Amino acid sequence: MKITHIHIERFRGFQNEDFEVGSLLTAIAGQNGTQKSTLLGIITQTFTLKTEDSMRVEKPLCGGSYISAFKDKFRLSPTFDKPKGHEWTISFDAGMDDFTVESIKRTGDPNVRFWKKGARQEGDGYISFPTIFLSLKRLVPVAEEAKIITDDTLLTQEELNEFKQLHNKILIAQTPISSATTITSKNKQSIGVSTELYDWNQNSMGQDNLGKIILALFSFKRLHDKYPRQYKGGILAIDEMDATMYPASQVELLKVLRKYASKLNLQILFTTHSEEFNKDYVVFVEKGTNTASAAIYNANDKGEGKLTQITSEEEWTMLEEMLDDYYNNQENGCGGSCESCSG
Repeated sequence: MKITHIHIERFRGFQNEDFEVGSLLTAIAGQNGTQKSTLLGIITQTFTLKTEDSMRVEKPLCGGSYISAFKDKFRLSPTFDKPKGHEWTISFDAGMDDFTVESIKRTGDPNVRFWKKGARQEGDGYISFPTIFLSLKRLVPVAEEAKIITDDTLLTQEELNEFKQLHNKILIAQTPISSATTITSKNKQSIGVSTELYDWNQNSMGQDNLGKIILALFSFKRLHDKYPRQYKGGILAIDEMDATMYPASQVELLKVLRKYASKLNLQILFTTHSEEFNKDYVVFVEKGTNTASAAIYNANDKGEGKLTQITSEEEWTMLEEMLDDYYNNQENGCGGSCESCSG
């Protein structure tokens, strides 16, 4: 099951807007205040794992559950968030009907709740599908956590080896990792690394952020392996994915996400302020118009270009080659302006 399209009839600043969703990765970029995070929340709020779903008992390695928490996505306003004031429809690929959600009055509470339009029975409100939403709470520095619980046994040896490889590949690090420790606190569950030069107490925020993202990927892999018949894919949503990360590492992370999305049948959606992504592909959420497109930018020698939808493996390969060329030339001192970089 893959989301193909979102129509937002009304939701705060969104009025009669349409968005296409990539089959693997979707980046959402735009100015502050353009409701990028709201769009992530709208998409993920449509899904849950129902009581009868055997995968419901599982817990992600990154903490929380496969039912993304409402409180991580929305803070409702009793003034502006009223019943019937929100409605959106999600469309899927072949074989599944559109699903429309609306806001209704919550019993005994001044705030609204979101539920399938026209349905009121328990269990009818959402689609059963594993979803992880990584909110900005994951960026709270470890040093600011009052209490931390560590666990060296959460990952299997195979997962641990893969984590070490991914960590150093994405962060372009050369120092071997001697151990990796799961870190659980009030705000998050992540994984820290120790080397011969430092231990997990001295990890950077970029390492902490990456650890949480990798644990989310491993969580879907566990579902994939443990429930081969029930698992049909999942949704991973990451708010400000590139926060705290070096630009070249953002590109390496992008490659890893695409690989895992393809292998595990995931749709990964993330918000970003990164110019590195904006240079090459992005879902633009433009202030005022709220139009969107998932695209790669192709420019001619006059700087004129167009946005073209990314749909094929060949286009993703081309994007990766463009990013590699760009960074290679940056390192060689061309500043991204040479023939190889611009053409």
